[in-house]
Amino acid sequence: MAKSNLEKKMNSKEKNIDRLYKARAAHIQWVNSIKLLVSGLTDQNKAPSLIVQESPFGHWFYNEALHFSKFNASQVLSEMEELIAALYDDYTKIYMIYFGKKQGVLQNLFGAKTVVSSNDNELASVYYENLLDLSDKLKKKFATLERQYFALSLEQHESVCIFSQSEQKLEVAAETADTGRSYSYGARSY
Repeated sequence: MAKSNLEKKMNSKEKNIDRLYKARAAHIQWVNSIKLLVSGLTDQNKAPSLIVQESPFGHWFYNEALHFSKFNASQVLSEMEELIAALYDDYTKIYMIYFGKKQGVLQNLFGAKTVVSSNDNELASVYYENLLDLSDKLKKKFATLERQYFALSLEQHESVCIFSQSEQKLEVAAETADTGRSYSYGARSY
């Protein structure tokens, strides 16, 4: 992924704020994709993942944002994490309504949609409304976090970036070391 000239010229504070904006946009896109699901305008292949860390927003939150908890952002990040858990709980309920029931082999083969009863569809709409309320609360937390990002000095942003880069180097080194393993350690062999 090539960086644009603008990204190359940004300092660490600007980059962190830019990634926060992108994460907020990714969250809004995620909510809109669930709206399409509940409306019946998408299929299972386009439904968001049930695993928060697999979403662009979840990746940002768990791999970048939580590093700011060492500053005054720990309270808002904790509240955001609770909202994220509640959001994904409601999304899991919606997902199970549409895709939790076993489909026939021919339906899976040809990608046909699962037929959902009107009661199940109404229940999914209720879960979606709750998800929207939680999303609105999360967006308010985003605004709070944004103000906290702006309040931090450039040095504080740089210390988080250096910490993040060091962690990434450790992860790459650990992955490289794991690929060369030839010894099996009991039941958990690689």
